[in-house]
Amino acid sequence: MGSRVIALAALVLVTSAATYDKGVDVSNHQGSAIDWPQVAGAGYTFAFAKASEGTTFTDVTYAFNRSGANAAGIVVGAYHFARPAGTGDATLTASAIGQADHFVNIAQPRGGDLPPVLDLETTGGLKPATLVKWTQAWVNEVVARTGVPPLVYTSPSFWRSALGDTTAFALAGSPLWIAHWTKTGSPTVPASNWGGFGWTYWQWSDCEKVPGIPRSCVDADRAASLVGLPAFPTGVPASATAPSVVGTPRAGVRLAAVPGTWTGGKPVSFSYQWQACNGSCTSIPGATLETFTPTSALVGRTLVVLVTATTKSGTATATSPPTAVVAAANGATPPALVTAPALSGTLQVGQTLAASTGTWNGAPTSYAYQWQRCDATGAACLAIDGATASTYVLTPGDVGATIDVLVTATNPVGSQSASSPPSAVVVEAPVPPATPASAAVQVGAAGAVVTTDAAARVTWQPGAVPAGTIVTLAPTPRLTLTLTPAVRTLPWPVKIVYAAPPTGEVVGFSTDGKVWAPVAELESDALPAGLSLGLYADHLLTRRAGMFRTFTPDAWGDPRKVSRFAPRLRRVAPIRVKRLRSGAAVVSTRLSAPSQVLVVPGRRRLLQPGTFPVRIRVRKGVHRVTVTAIDPYGRRGRFTLSF
Repeated sequence: MGSRVIALAALVLVTSAATYDKGVDVSNHQGSAIDWPQVAGAGYTFAFAKASEGTTFTDVTYAFNRSGANAAGIVVGAYHFARPAGTGDATLTASAIGQADHFVNIAQPRGGDLPPVLDLETTGGLKPATLVKWTQAWVNEVVARTGVPPLVYTSPSFWRSALGDTTAFALAGSPLWIAHWTKTGSPTVPASNWGGFGWTYWQWSDCEKVPGIPRSCVDADRAASLVGLPAFPTGVPASATAPSVVGTPRAGVRLAAVPGTWTGGKPVSFSYQWQACNGSCTSIPGATLETFTPTSALVGRTLVVLVTATTKSGTATATSPPTAVVAAANGATPPALVTAPALSGTLQVGQTLAASTGTWNGAPTSYAYQWQRCDATGAACLAIDGATASTYVLTPGDVGATIDVLVTATNPVGSQSASSPPSAVVVEAPVPPATPASAAVQVGAAGAVVTTDAAARVTWQPGAVPAGTIVTLAPTPRLTLTLTPAVRTLPWPVKIVYAAPPTGEVVGFSTDGKVWAPVAELESDALPAGLSLGLYADHLLTRRAGMFRTFTPDAWGDPRKVSRFAPRLRRVAPIRVKRLRSGAAVVSTRLSAPSQVLVVPGRRRLLQPGTFPVRIRVRKGVHRVTVTAIDPYGRRGRFTLSF
């Protein structure tokens, strides 16, 4: 994806405004007679192909479309037509995971593909809140198996009516493929302009005639950012977040397993083994599916699910936390709440909160805890991963939120849960005066470092940087944040504040000082999930150490105008040859590039990505010319014109 590349060879160069990449999306409705070289010759650079639908349907044209389009130089992505289903959390999760697994198995994504896609057009009768849960479970499973946040395909009206216009998926890192058939210059984008990120792909027409596609018309698309997936990582998987069980453990009621998240190689596949526990755990014969329905023989025991993750490099296993005790199907009473649980402690980052169990009827034999993060009003509470002890240390992610704890009381018959009243809003820990050049991170304390030229300072909250780490901030013009020992990704962002705001400048980030990536501008003083760094007003929020510098907008080297990859020129028009009386010839065509490039021959500099004409005079007997594009970072790409 990423590689619309601009190559100028030329005697004549015309710089035009940036244009969208053209694409199509196809399925079995287009048949298996698509002439992909002809599609590519018409200037189409990407395609989405249907791979699957529901849990059983496989599009028989997918393999043909993928291989044919790739062979023609067209970047391909796969999509899944969703068939949402389910009546409760467990059946919703099981439906979503089953469909996600079917899709990944058929699509077989790889490096260089477009991101995987969830095509949401039907509700399956689900209400908006329930459909959001189903969609989240599908997205989570694809991320767990591939490490890639999938695209969401939808129309503006469907997203608003069927999913309540939620911004959750945009803020979690899923880009948008919007279906809005219009001749206007831009589509309508739901979910507050998709959380401020806008659309990435736009299906602007449902009936476009495309050379090489024999049916009367086909869906046509545009790409705002055509970037291919990087090569998938390799290695033996390792559990990052534990598997979990969804549903109420009760005899005769189905449960669903969520495999958790895994580092290591991708794609990864999962297998399951349910176990019954009572002090120790033993495998349940035949319980090897993603879902499981406990029998009456398991009443009074807890359940766990053992998940085995498999990649080409090997396997690893992880076990979910135990469920509450399986309740009887006859309605025998589990513990009943008398007095709600309560919290104690200082509501400041780095401080420890403690939970009381509350009081219960029914003689509970054990208690389990799940701390939850809620909005400032105490609503919209979500479980905090790993926070399952009777105490909880407040993190930077809790600032501005309220906290409660869900306590589950269990007796031999069953379990019951109750939440504490929400706390007051959590505040930041006070930041001490900044230390010049570097400082060591102290346990449970905030910190700050200022550059020796006072041009910027970095601050952090307790828990954002591992205790004992040396934080160094080197002066401008290449402001350099160093963590010793090195930390690949921080759990919470640190804040770099400029003394002079970089107003009007483009801020770039680099880990090597050679290749720079643009830092996204944020709409608030918060770094959304899925982003490692961002700029807001006069400060940077970053989870990564590295170098920062400013660039003049639209000037040579502006990282917004430079592709993530080395230049790769593309021809987007036929080659024409005009013979001269002298025996020489004039060769003309049209090329494209995804970024700024310096073109040889000609030594012409292109500041805006896009397409451009090429016209070259060649000597008699010459039948091949090589055009070289050099981007601002010194990376080269070549394209040979043969005639």
